Amino acid sequence: MVRIRNSQDLAAGLFLILVAVLALVFSNNLPTGKLLNMGAGYVPRTLAWMLGGLGIIVAARGFTTDAPHDGPALTDWAWRPLLALTASILVFAFLLEWVGLAICVLITVAVSGLAAPGIRLTQSLAVGAALATLSVLLFIVGLGLPMHVWPEFGGR
Repeated sequence: MVRIRNSQDLAAGLFLILVAVLALVFSNNLPTGKLLNMGAGYVPRTLAWMLGGLGIIVAARGFTTDAPHDGPALTDWAWRPLLALTASILVFAFLLEWVGLAICVLITVAVSGLAAPGIRLTQSLAVGAALATLSVLLFIVGLGLPMHVWPEFGGR
């Protein structure tokens, strides 16, 4: 009989496998291409396969841990960080086109700051302003990605 020795590793591995499968499903309609001529789906699908492989390794540790005692049991979920970080990802996804990169990063960092009870809004906004500046410099100025820095009023 197979015995689970570390339920946290098993749960984490299964979660990584789930995310990898979802990424493969959602990137299925993107052209993959080849290594020298990458399509839009090449990197997401490659990363999904790597994440799935990592998930298998982590889940296997749940059965084969070398610790002299069984691993820690699953405990209650930390709902505040889970909800705040999920909300911050959704905020970024929905606001990027509407408000531009700078404001979107600022709001995303402020929402993700709600995950930790000790972080003040002013701290989140300061970090958000620094990350927004770096994001604009890297993605728009440095890489030349076709994104708006600020909201487009009257354009769309």
